[in-house]
Amino acid sequence: MRALSILAAAVALASSAGSALACSCPRNPTAEGLLASHAAIFTGTVRAVQTIAPGQSVTTFVVSEPFKGAQRGEIVNVYHRSGSSAACGVSFDYGKTYTLAASRQGPQLWTSQCSTWMFLPHVGISGGLITGLRSLRRDR
Repeated sequence: MRALSILAAAVALASSAGSALACSCPRNPTAEGLLASHAAIFTGTVRAVQTIAPGQSVTTFVVSEPFKGAQRGEIVNVYHRSGSSAACGVSFDYGKTYTLAASRQGPQLWTSQCSTWMFLPHVGISGGLITGLRSLRRDR
């Protein structure tokens, strides 16, 4: 019985450590790298956020500045984890504008903390990335 309790504690500890380390984002992203590795990159305003399953949401954006895979004025649904940023979760607030990169999984676009963090103003690299994306824009 004691061995079972120790095993259960070890499993719980390992799973909590795994979820805390689950989101490991690449450092020093570049505009070229983002364009090569994502299906869509755009700036858009949130029109709706809907929880579709525990820990998963879909956010609807209206695109204001496309860089790849979207058109200005297009309505785009992006799926994402909605939990902790440590587990790559991300949240979007209704009415706010965000720049993000999204990958295609089947017919759906998905994003995560790793595809949004670099565009947050307090990170300090968003201006350079957006300038780079503008200079390499594919959807003119």
